[in-house]
Amino acid sequence: MDQPEELILKNVRCFQGEQRGKLRPITLLIGENSTGKSTFLGCLDVVHQMLSRYRRHSYSSSPNFNQDPFSMGSFRDIVRTRRGPSGRIDEFELGIKIERNEKSKNIPTEFIINFGERGSQPVPSSIMYKFQQHDFVKISQSESGLTNLSIPGKNVEMKFPFEISQFQLDWLLESILFEKKSFSEEAEMVVEYLESLLNVSDEKSRKRHLGMFDFWHPFRSDLVSIAPLRAKPRRTYDPIGPDDSPEGDDIPMFMMKMHHLQSSRWQALHDDLVEFGAESGLFSDIKVKRHGKQISDPFQLQVKVQSGPHVNMMDVGYGISQSLPILVKLLASQEQKRSDVSIGSSPRTFLLQQPEVHLHPRGQAELASLFVKFAKKKRNRFVIETHSDFVIDRVRISVRQKKLKPEDVSIIYFEPTKNSVNLHNISVDENGNLHGAPPGYRSFFLRETDQLLGFGE
Repeated sequence: MDQPEELILKNVRCFQGEQRGKLRPITLLIGENSTGKSTFLGCLDVVHQMLSRYRRHSYSSSPNFNQDPFSMGSFRDIVRTRRGPSGRIDEFELGIKIERNEKSKNIPTEFIINFGERGSQPVPSSIMYKFQQHDFVKISQSESGLTNLSIPGKNVEMKFPFEISQFQLDWLLESILFEKKSFSEEAEMVVEYLESLLNVSDEKSRKRHLGMFDFWHPFRSDLVSIAPLRAKPRRTYDPIGPDDSPEGDDIPMFMMKMHHLQSSRWQALHDDLVEFGAESGLFSDIKVKRHGKQISDPFQLQVKVQSGPHVNMMDVGYGISQSLPILVKLLASQEQKRSDVSIGSSPRTFLLQQPEVHLHPRGQAELASLFVKFAKKKRNRFVIETHSDFVIDRVRISVRQKKLKPEDVSIIYFEPTKNSVNLHNISVDENGNLHGAPPGYRSFFLRETDQLLGFGE
């Protein structure tokens, strides 16, 4: 299956010029504070909004740069600041490169979105769809607010607003595949160009491409973002809870509904939670205690730590409540059937900020093992901002133990320089060794070790 291979950023905040970060089933973002790791996740979220297959059913003209848990601000907060004779920067770019398989070699491989400023907010001004061997289709906004449609050597203004140009491309492709032949004279050049790229010269070749309705939309999976600080536990929960929340406010209500309405699914989720609790040393049992028989009655979440009695989650370590939103959203995602209380069933991409927060080293390592398991067996993908050596090392150990392939892992090191941050893509070999790390990588830890051993004093 085609998958995102690189996230592309150009002149975004601390990133000068074009920077590319490699994406794999497990991608670890590491570096000092304030080096752009959360910005990287926020930009991936924005690109997903723009290029997801679900955008086919939405006419929102611009993505939300301040969608929880990311708050990137206005255009001037996002575009890189530049002072000097060159003047200020008035645009930035986000994009994605897709790793294509042999069967989809004629589908776009890079998607580059250019953003300008309108009313202090970033808005798309063009989208470039790049194919192999210098082929491309580009849509951009003309001065009149309509759409300029470009292919190599040709450019024409179309008779529709730029805000709906992505949907017009969908329609053009469907017209080609179903031979509707009702497109305008202006679109004829693009139609002929796409027909030559796809080689849809007859009915047989058209049928071969009928599954390409996501041609312009490379993201196939849902995206789940989880905030670095999750919701605080409560002694008693009101059954009127919020919808899906990056902070996990919805998780207690989700658990209670499943416990009340779907006992078999609850038992499966409960068993998975207890298995992780035992492996990590966090807890030996977890349960929903309802104060009444109705779904509208208040309830509590209780846990059992080691051999002690069940107690309110408020009365145990913070690590349990902070890890629970991650565990439930991940473990519940393996369910195969959706329902009114289902968090989801298809493979997902998880954007995680510091999942290790409030967990002891054993818990951090076991959480990483859970990510490995779901990346390998459930085809989920993880982009993880982390400050934990235990998470990084457990992923490397998993490669060494052949639970992951080396090509399943990407480590992106965010290296601060004088005026910007550079991305370094570090790979892992079959023994878990790192390759491509810059000279400054882990220099702080090496200095600390030298001082501890008495060297250099």
